[in-house]
Amino acid sequence: MKEYYLTFGGLEQYFMEYEAGNDKPVLLYVHGGPGRAESLIGWEIDGRIGKDVNLVFYDQRGAGRTYYKNAGEMPTYEQVYSDLCEIVKYFRQKYKKKIFIMGHGWGTVPAIRYVRENPDMVAGYIGYAQCVDYTSVGKVRCDRVLELARACNAKGDIKAVEKLSEKTGGTFHRDMLRKGEITKLNKLLTKYNVAYGTDRVLMKKIPASPTYMMFDLKILINCPKINVKLSEYYKHVNLYEESMEYKVPLMFISGDWDYQDPYTMVKDYASKVKAPMVEMKLVEDGTASAMFDKSVEFWASVKDYIVKCANF
Repeated sequence: MKEYYLTFGGLEQYFMEYEAGNDKPVLLYVHGGPGRAESLIGWEIDGRIGKDVNLVFYDQRGAGRTYYKNAGEMPTYEQVYSDLCEIVKYFRQKYKKKIFIMGHGWGTVPAIRYVRENPDMVAGYIGYAQCVDYTSVGKVRCDRVLELARACNAKGDIKAVEKLSEKTGGTFHRDMLRKGEITKLNKLLTKYNVAYGTDRVLMKKIPASPTYMMFDLKILINCPKINVKLSEYYKHVNLYEESMEYKVPLMFISGDWDYQDPYTMVKDYASKVKAPMVEMKLVEDGTASAMFDKSVEFWASVKDYIVKCANF
């Protein structure tokens, strides 16, 4: 494993690389968030797939050790995307082969757009908890809460969801709610295990990393404040409004209990895109943290997909 900084877009950015040899494929991991660096869980991912691929992790602007090195930087989407373009080019030249790109959550937004716009650089794409239409994600999540509340006849929760629906015109957009109503919504989402994200998992996993330092956890806690512009941008992402034609193989993988980035939306999107190969993998009983909850099944599916891509 190697740790180092490279300068892209005028900014020193942190990289962690697990080398398996030039004869192996290259997998670049674009982390979620915004601002949730995942390089320090690379050791666990390497344990699952490291013998089969060269793994490359990096901390985006405003995240992890890249932020620690450049305190005060408040990134924009344009900067994050431009960085990704330069980073892919660098590793494409380093390994002298097209590379696989794996996006997670927020990271799937710049990643899948890059893949669509630069097919000559990419061997294949893996969207883990793919963001599809963030403008509608609140409604999908709350419809799921309502479904579960009705199943157990939780009349108080049913009434609460219906009131929030009426208040927002059925959209459940948080911008239309008061602070107390947002708190109520968050409690309902947590109660029914609909959307809690990967934050809790990272909080537990990162301190176990062999390269962990105390400041890493502090950065993880504080990064949401640094990524205000990206978080606002994220709210308006809707891939249905963009081209759905791709020239490289695509794989989408989600837990079948994931409503953080709802698997139902990912499944629908996967059925509509055009690409040389499209694979939709649902990890049984997997949540938003399927990569860890069901790690054996998850990474076996990723490895199988990479092998299949050798035929394209």
